[in-house]
Amino acid sequence: MPEQDIRREKDAPLRHDIRTLGNALGQAIQRHGGHSVFETVERLRTNSKRLRDCAERLSEAPPAEAVQIHNEIEALDQEIVQIVEGCDLATAIDVIRAFTMYFHLVNTAEQYHRIRRRRAHEGGPQRGSLASLIEFFKKNNLTTDTLQQLLDELSIELVFTAHPTEATRRSLITKSNRVAELLEAYDHKEQMTAREQLHWQHQLEGTIDLLWRTDAVRRVRPQPIDEIKMGIYYLDDILFDAIPDLYQEFDELLHEAYPGLTIPPFLRLGSWIGGDQDGNPFVGPDTMFTALRLQREHAIKHYRDSIEALAQEYSQSLNHAHISPALRTSIEHDAASMPEYDRELGAQTALEPYRRKLSFMWKRLEGTLTYTQPADMYAGSPLLAANREAQGTSIAAYHSADELLHDLRLVYHSLLEDGEIALAEGALTRLIRQVEVFGFYFVGLDVRQHSERHAAALAELLRVTGLRSDDYMTLNEEERLHILENLLRDPRILTRPGLPLSADTWHILNTFHAVKRAREEFGPRAVTCYIISMSHTLSDLLEVQFFCKEAGIDDLPIVPLFETIDDLNDCTKILEQAFTHPDYHLYLANCCQQQQVMLGYSDSSKDGGILTSGWELYKAQLRLAELGRKYNVGITMFHGRGGAIGRGGGPIYEAILGQPPNTVNGHLRITEQGEMLSFKYGLHEIAIRNMELVVTGVVQASVPDQHIIETRVHPYASEEWVQIMEQLSASAHARYRALIYNDPTFINFFEQATPILEIGWLNIGSRPARRTRGRSIEDLRAIPWVFSWMQSRYVLPSWYGVGGALEAFVNEHPERLTQLQQMYRQWPFLRAFLDNLQMTLSKADMLIANHYASLVDDEALRQRISQAIQEEYERTHRMVTAIVGGKELLDTSPVLQQSIRRRNPYVDPLSYFQMVLLRRLRALGGPLMLDKEAELEASEEDLERTRLTYAVLLTINGIAAGLRNTG
Repeated sequence: MPEQDIRREKDAPLRHDIRTLGNALGQAIQRHGGHSVFETVERLRTNSKRLRDCAERLSEAPPAEAVQIHNEIEALDQEIVQIVEGCDLATAIDVIRAFTMYFHLVNTAEQYHRIRRRRAHEGGPQRGSLASLIEFFKKNNLTTDTLQQLLDELSIELVFTAHPTEATRRSLITKSNRVAELLEAYDHKEQMTAREQLHWQHQLEGTIDLLWRTDAVRRVRPQPIDEIKMGIYYLDDILFDAIPDLYQEFDELLHEAYPGLTIPPFLRLGSWIGGDQDGNPFVGPDTMFTALRLQREHAIKHYRDSIEALAQEYSQSLNHAHISPALRTSIEHDAASMPEYDRELGAQTALEPYRRKLSFMWKRLEGTLTYTQPADMYAGSPLLAANREAQGTSIAAYHSADELLHDLRLVYHSLLEDGEIALAEGALTRLIRQVEVFGFYFVGLDVRQHSERHAAALAELLRVTGLRSDDYMTLNEEERLHILENLLRDPRILTRPGLPLSADTWHILNTFHAVKRAREEFGPRAVTCYIISMSHTLSDLLEVQFFCKEAGIDDLPIVPLFETIDDLNDCTKILEQAFTHPDYHLYLANCCQQQQVMLGYSDSSKDGGILTSGWELYKAQLRLAELGRKYNVGITMFHGRGGAIGRGGGPIYEAILGQPPNTVNGHLRITEQGEMLSFKYGLHEIAIRNMELVVTGVVQASVPDQHIIETRVHPYASEEWVQIMEQLSASAHARYRALIYNDPTFINFFEQATPILEIGWLNIGSRPARRTRGRSIEDLRAIPWVFSWMQSRYVLPSWYGVGGALEAFVNEHPERLTQLQQMYRQWPFLRAFLDNLQMTLSKADMLIANHYASLVDDEALRQRISQAIQEEYERTHRMVTAIVGGKELLDTSPVLQQSIRRRNPYVDPLSYFQMVLLRRLRALGGPLMLDKEAELEASEEDLERTRLTYAVLLTINGIAAGLRNTG
C-alpha cells in the first residue's frame, strides 16, 4: 500500500473524531438559537476552504492558468470580507466563538489521536521512546557499568513558567479533557450496549453544550495565586501519577535488557510560578511562600491518600507474617510518641504491624501540614518578622521528606525480607518514587529578578548605611567589583530592622531572607536556584552573592541568564572571571562545583533574529562546556525555550539532539512555558510521551563518544560548516536589525499592523507586557512581540532575515546550495533549525497579513515595509524548500503538514474578523473594558467600544487556539 494511503488509513479515526465533534458543536449552536450563526460559519468555512484550494493550485499552475486563479482568489477574498463586514456585532461574536470552540475540539481530538497512535505503534520502537533508547544502548553494546554511571550522573529538570499564561481558561481545559475521555470510550464502542452508546451520546452533547456556553475570555486579569493554582492543577491531575509511570516503564524496559541496574530520581519538575519576580510587581516573598505551602498541602494529601490505601490493603497478621527488627523498633517508637493515637487504633491493629505502621505515618503527615519552623530563624527580616509564625515543633510530624522516605523504606525492606516481593514492588515502590521526586514541596521554585534591581538595592543600602557617599549605580565595573569584594569579606551584616530603605530595596532583601526560611521549612530543594535576568557582568553575580551572605545563605545556586546576542558572546568571559574570583570560587565550592547557566532564546531571537540567535546559542554552549572542563566545574545548561519557534520552541527531541556535542553531559534544565502546559501535559499519556522524549534525547546526547558505534547522534561541525554559519548569521543579523531596529518608523507599522496594543487587554497572565513604560521594541517583552506577529499571520520573528541570507550566500556560488543540502542531511543542528522554519513558514500567510497591513495609516510606510516583508517571505520559502527538498513546505513531515492544512481554513475567518474589528475599534478610540456596574451608566459609544474589545479578544483567543501558539 502506498505511504500516503497508509497514513490516510491511520488517520481515519482522527477524521472521524473531528467530524463527530464538529457535528456536535453545530447542533449545540443551533439548539441555542444560532441558526443564522451556523449558516454564517458554514459560508465562511466553505469560502475559506475554496480560497486555500486556489492558493495550492496556484503554486503549481502554468502562467496562463495562474491569472485566472489569481482572479478567483481575489473574488473569494472580497466575498469573505463582505460576509464578515455584514455581520452585526452579536452575530460576529457568536461566529468567532464557534470557530474558537471548534479549535478546542480539534486540539483535543489531535491530542487523543497522539495517544491512540502511541498505543498502536507498529514497526519497532517509536522515535524518541524509551524503547528506542534501549535499542540504542544495545546497538552500541553499552555495558551495565557504563549505563549505571550515566544514570547516576543524570539530572533532568522540566521547569514550568507562568508566562505566557495559558490563553485558554481552565474551565475550557477541563471540559476538553472530558471530551478526550469520551473519545477514548468511543474507541471501545463495540463493547457498549445500545443504552450505553445512547448515554455516551448524551454525555458528549452535554459537554459540548457546556463548552459552547462557557466564556472563552477571562473578564479579570489572573493574579499570581490563580497562576499558582493552575500549575498545581497539572501537578495534581496529571504529573503526580505520570512521572512514576514513566519511571516504572523505564525501569521495566531497562531490567529486561540490563538486570541489576538501579534508576535514581534523575527527572524532576521545577517552577517559576510564584517565584519569578522579574518585571512582575505582584510577585514577592509572600507569593513564594503561598506557592510552596499550597504545593505542600497538595503533595501531602496525595501521600496520605496513598498511605491510607496501603493501610487498607496491608492486612498481614503477626500470626501469619513476620516483620523486620528495624520496623518493629520503629513502630514501638511511634506508639510511644503518639500514645493517644495508638489507643485510638485499637487492639486489632496491634496484631497487624504493617497497617499499624502505615497508620502512624498517616497521622504524622497530618502533623506535617500544620508544622512550621521555630520563629527565631527569621531574625533580621523586618517585613517577614511581622508575619512569622511561632508554632514550634510538633512531635507527630515529619520534619522532612527524608524522614518519610526512611519509614517507607523500612516497610519496603521488611516486606522483601518476608518474601512479599509483589507487594513491595507495587504501589509502595510507586509511592517511594513520588516522595523522592516531589518531596514536601511538590516542585522546587526558582526565584528570578532583574540584575538592575539588585544594583539599585545595593546602591541605596550603601548610601543609607553611610558606607558610600557616591552612587554605586554610576560606578564602572572595576569600582563595583572592589566594593563587592570588601562587602563579601566583611563579617558584619549590613541590613537591620529600622533602616530607612525604600519598599523596592526591602523587597530585594526580604526575598533572600524568605529563600533561607523556605529552604529550612520545606527542604533545601524547595528553592532550587536564584536566576539573574539580563546578566551582563561579574558584578551582577557578586551582588546576588552579597545578598545571600546578608541572609545567611551560602549554597544557593546563582544562575546568570544571558539574553542578548552581546551577552551570549560575553558569557564565557564573565564566567571565567567568576570561576577565578576568590570570593565566587569559595561560594561555588559550597555548591559542589556545579554552575547552572541559563540561555535566553526569546530575547536573543528578538534582539538578533532567529538564525543569529540559534547560532550564537550553539557557539556559547560549546565555549561554556570547554570552560567547565578547564576549571573542573560541572556546567548545566538551562534552556529558556518558549512555545513559539521565534522563542526557541519546536520538537524537543530533535532540539536536544541538535545541541552541540559534549554539552549536554547528562545535565539539562529546560523551561516549559505557558500555553505549552496544556498541549504537553494536559493528558496523562501525552505527558508521559513528552517526558520520555526529553529523557531519551538527553541520555542519547550524553553517551560518551568512545561508546558510540552507530552514526553519531551529534556529529561535529566541520570548520567549513562553521564558516558558512558565521557568514549566514552575519548576513541574517544585518537584515533583521535593519528592519526592526534601524528603521525608526518600523514601530509605527508594528503597532498598527498587529494587535500588540490590544493583546495587553487579554487577561492571560499577571505580568505586564513591557519591562518598562517605554514604547520601543527594546522595552517590549519577547512574548507579546512574538504573539502579536503570530496573530497577524506574519509570524515574522520566526523567519525574517533567513531567506535573504541564504539567497545571497547561494547566489555568490550556485554550488553552495548542494553544500547546504548536505549540511541539512548530516548536521542535526541545521536540520532542527530548518525543520522548525518550515513549520513556522507554513503558519504564516501573506494574503491575510496584507489585510493587517491595510490598518497602517501611512500609505508610503505601509507599502514599503509590507513589500519588504513579502519579498523576504518569498525568498525564505523558496530557499528553505530548495534545501530541505520536496515540492512544498513540510513534505518531509506529512502529519504536521496535514494538521496545519486542516486548521488554516478555520483560522482564516478569525483573522478576517480580527482585522475588521480592529479597524472599527481603533476608529472609536481603542480598547475599553467596562465592568457590569460601569456599563449601567456608560455612553453608547463606550458600550460599543467594550463590546468591540471583547470581540477582538475573542479573536485573539481563537487564533491562538487555531495556531497553537500565544508566544
